[in-house]
Amino acid sequence: MKTSLLSLCLLPSLSWAVANIADGKLLYDESCAKCHHSPYESLGWNEITSKAELGSMIESCSDYFQLDWNAQDIEDTSEYLNTEFFFLEK
Repeated sequence: MKTSLLSLCLLPSLSWAVANIADGKLLYDESCAKCHHSPYESLGWNEITSKAELGSMIESCSDYFQLDWNAQDIEDTSEYLNTEFFFLEK
């Protein structure tokens, strides 16, 4: 019983950790597309070679424009961009 209860308590945190591409697209459309009609239309985006660099670039934009994004927002947007445009492995 304790194991089942513990599992139920952990479910929300596990679902939070999975990137949501639909949310990433929404965040991109609302906040990023104003400047980046395509991710490649911005200085530096075409030089990204890893998912870590992509996440760092998104975090930098979020900080610069004071978007108040949390780590999940950055992960969702990164996953969306990677799935649609970058196709990076790591």
